[in-house]
Parts: sequence; C-alpha cells; structure tokens
Amino acid sequence: MTGKLDYNEVFQFMKDFGINVLNQFEELIIDVKTNTYATISDCKDIEDVKTKVVFNLCRPIGKGLEKKDADRLLEKFNRYFKVELTKEDMRLMYGELCFMNKLADFKSFIQRGFPMSELRGAG
Repeated sequence: MTGKLDYNEVFQFMKDFGINVLNQFEELIIDVKTNTYATISDCKDIEDVKTKVVFNLCRPIGKGLEKKDADRLLEKFNRYFKVELTKEDMRLMYGELCFMNKLADFKSFIQRGFPMSELRGAG
C-alpha cells in the first residue's frame, strides 16, 4: 500500500457510493442509521478505502443487520460495484477474507470484480 490518499478521490467515492459523512476521526460513516463505518486513517489510496468499506460491510450485510437494513446496504453496494452479490456472498467473504492479515488478498479480490467462485471452491 503505497502512495498518498487523495481526498478528492475519497469525496468522489463517497458521492458515488452514497456515503454522507467523513468525520474528524477519519471514519467514513457508510450508514448513519445502523452506525456502519470504516476507518480510513491508514489508507494510502482510493483502492485501500474501497477495501476498508467492503471489509466493514461484509459482516453487517451478511449476518449482523436486520433484513431491511441489510438489503438496503446490499443494494447500495451492488449498485456501486456493478455486481449482483447476495447476503450469502457477503457472509462468505466475511468468513474467508475479512481478516487483517488477508487485507491485501481482499483488495485484489475486489479489484478483480469479486470472483465468488474462488471462495466457493475454497470452502
């Protein structure tokens, strides 16, 4: 993770994804209603930011939120990334990739367009 975070890119990502708040603690508040957020203080580029957002959405969408909230966030996620992932896909990503020591692998997975078949074959 090299480079310097360009906050113009962060604000454009926020606009495109539908994130309204970046607070003084460098937390992107992905969803105010459910207090779903991602800390971006250690991010070096916009791809790191996207990885952190996905990382912090997998569990809530996959198994942590009530159906209505999970569906709303999943719709926002799918629209931004132009994919059609399910709650089960988010749960699978959570179980297989949402570990700090796998962050680089997760970033690559996202950049490659979420090839879920790779994870389904691993389980």
